[in-house]
Parts: sequence; structure tokens; C-alpha cells
Amino acid sequence: MISSVEKEGATMKTVDYGRLDYEYRQHHVRFRHYVESRPRKLTCQECGGAGGYTEPILDDGSGPYFDCDWCEGTGFVMPFLRGLWLRSRKL
Repeated sequence: MISSVEKEGATMKTVDYGRLDYEYRQHHVRFRHYVESRPRKLTCQECGGAGGYTEPILDDGSGPYFDCDWCEGTGFVMPFLRGLWLRSRKL
């Protein structure tokens, strides 16, 4: 992810943003396949199973759509994620 580049006698560290984006997308695909293949999945409590929410910006209530941070847009969570969600709400 972070690589060193030799330039004019000095070593500079650079970040490969293309690779970071690829790794994030691959994680999302793996997570989605994992959750959808499990027999025991629970509805996400954060988004109510919708997979995300619309942030109302305009007067008619429309706006950009965002994926839920807990279920990553699937609408389902695994039991251990439900436990983490419950603990975060207790604090």
C-alpha cells in the first residue's frame, strides 16, 4: 500500500490509492458473499434491513443514498456484528 520512491537522492513515501480502492472493493465483495451465504443472518438494526438510507437534502426529501456502515448495504448482519452494534448503543 505504501511504497518508497527514490527521487533526486531523497526517499519519499507514496500511497497507492488505486490499490487501496481495489482492496476496499474486494473486502466488500467478500463480506457480501459471506453474509448472503450464511443460513443464520439477522436483519440489520441500524438501517432496518434496507441496506442504507437517503440523506434528505432537498425540500421534497430526496438526496444522496448512503450504504449502511454496519451491514455494508446487504441489509443483514452476522450475530457477532449484532452484538457489537448493541454494545455500541449501550455506551
